[in-house]
Amino acid sequence: MTRPDAVRCEFRIDAAGLPGRSPAILKREQNSLAGMIGSLSAGATKGEEQAGDVTVDALLESLATVDTVRVFAAAFLAGRCKASTAATDQQLTRRLADHIARPVAADTRIEAAFSLVLRGAVNQGRDALRDALTSSEPLGDQYKAAFFLAQLGDPSGYAALIRTAGGDIAHYRLMALRHAIAFSPWNGKQIGELTIDVASLLSHALSDPDPLVRQEMPFYLEELGVANLRQLLEPVARGDDSEPVRTAARIVLDRMH
Repeated sequence: MTRPDAVRCEFRIDAAGLPGRSPAILKREQNSLAGMIGSLSAGATKGEEQAGDVTVDALLESLATVDTVRVFAAAFLAGRCKASTAATDQQLTRRLADHIARPVAADTRIEAAFSLVLRGAVNQGRDALRDALTSSEPLGDQYKAAFFLAQLGDPSGYAALIRTAGGDIAHYRLMALRHAIAFSPWNGKQIGELTIDVASLLSHALSDPDPLVRQEMPFYLEELGVANLRQLLEPVARGDDSEPVRTAARIVLDRMH
């Protein structure tokens, strides 16, 4: 069998047959690929390495480290790596399965679970995502499990995302809002007592008390393609009390000309 240190990854970002893998989500992943690759090496700058330079062995080694940045990047990349030999491909899938059974950080466990889905171990990955969604762990990134389940065609985790988006910690509010895009195919669908409405969720966040949250909303609303984008952003560009927020709104407005 060819050694994993000699087997290089061909990175593929595609829908993988999943109904909720929208073009917007695929574009995000493509844009983040170079940075994830760079994170595998200590001191590497974004985009420094090329996709063809990553070996399966590098992913296996990174999954075994305690470096949270490297292990998260490896968990992401493992789902998008197609190895040139079937045996090595299977080895990577087995290592991911072992990884989600270990006491690792929630974000890495969730990322590894979805990578299992992308590698064809759909039931195993889905079960792990459902466990993460219902976890009682504080700040357990339940919104991220909801985001991935939505890509599998299951929007039932919307309430978890809404809870985080309405929480007290600005960073987590922003993280949840960043991932709301996955629920856009189900706008208008009732989930318990909630009705999915991604545009309203993001529009409401234009008034978030933290400017770091507000600053990103113009871009997510643009990505979503809301019909009344100019109407939403012109007051922000004129009147928000944060210059970075006003600038973000103006950038998006300028692109509409």
